[in-house]
Amino acid sequence: MDNTLTKNPNKKKDFANICRISILKKSERRCTFIFHSVESLSEVMIGDAFSNDATDIHLIPRTNDYLIQFRKIGVLVPFQTIDLDQAERLIAHLKFMASMDIGEKRKPQSGSFTLTVRNTLLSLRISTLPTTHLKESLVIRILPQKYQLPIEKMSLYPSSAKKLLALLMYSHGLILFTGPTGNVT
Repeated sequence: MDNTLTKNPNKKKDFANICRISILKKSERRCTFIFHSVESLSEVMIGDAFSNDATDIHLIPRTNDYLIQFRKIGVLVPFQTIDLDQAERLIAHLKFMASMDIGEKRKPQSGSFTLTVRNTLLSLRISTLPTTHLKESLVIRILPQKYQLPIEKMSLYPSSAKKLLALLMYSHGLILFTGPTGNVT
């Protein structure tokens, strides 16, 4: 499924312009339900995360609300808090987009979908985990698809690339790549 986030150049569409902001703590902002749809909330949240070079978006349930955090350079940075009902609708929307069971909150789930943000194709990996009181936390891994290197450029040795291409010709088997996530040098 491919979705497109379009921007109106005359009207800047970001989190601060769409919702009323009230300062809770030093680094937290609260949105007081101005979004007309959960789709616009998800588009703005993912667009802001991409603009801020975040690798992950975390939706963490708390007693009376959900905390949205961005992971930037390995550190979770608080971004926004949203109401419980709005967060549950947002999670259901993202689970639907990732072809996950929106009714299942007691088991971990994972899924994925693609989204185009600012003319960049993003692959989004969604994972949910159950928490207390039938709530669930959600993490979105943002994987930009702009870096596509040919296999010959990925290998240190040309013989390794040839061997890998020869292994890909087999009709069955498993090739396992390991290493840190996001380490594509």
